[in-house]
Amino acid sequence: MIRSPDPAGAGPCLVAARFAAEAVQVPFDALMHEGRRDRRCSSARALAMYLAHVGLGLSMSRVARDFGRHRSTVAHACRMIEERREVAGWNDHVAALEDEVRGALARGGVHG
Repeated sequence: MIRSPDPAGAGPCLVAARFAAEAVQVPFDALMHEGRRDRRCSSARALAMYLAHVGLGLSMSRVARDFGRHRSTVAHACRMIEERREVAGWNDHVAALEDEVRGALARGGVHG
């Protein structure tokens, strides 16, 4: 089940989620699923929340609301992704995703 408490205002978070799902190669619906699902989906969701908060500058409260999660979950996800950024290659990958998400929003949320 996809849960989006604020579908009208969730645009930036949904864009971040689409890029994260594509990057980790998990279905978008699985990433947005209400439950935890498997580790791969949870990791993709963490990346999406990180992109929304750090990459797009949205508040943790906003990201939590748009992903249907608690603010502490967003904080944990961001810490987890930050720790991974020290791994060779991962930092460049995340930085490129941040740029792509920002660019997609500048183009109206569409990426190709």
